[in-house]
Amino acid sequence: MNIYPELVDVTPLDGYQLMLTFGKGEKRVYDFKPNLNHKFYRTLSDEKLFRAVSVSNGEIEWGTGQDFCPHTLYEESTPIA
Repeated sequence: MNIYPELVDVTPLDGYQLMLTFGKGEKRVYDFKPNLNHKFYRTLSDEKLFRAVSVSNGEIEWGTGQDFCPHTLYEESTPIA
């Protein structure tokens, strides 16, 4: 049983933030900028590449091969009131 709601949509925002939409319409914002220091995500510091994010199989991913765990996105994001 999954304790996290399903990630259904992602929208890139300014400042390397991500607007996440989870099941039942719950919206949260995740600051991705600290991850850009990691070697695996460094190419995403190119804003054009970063903005090409999409949801696939409940995870976010980029055409450059990077993906990110939806559980971490949920746990470390801020709810939108």
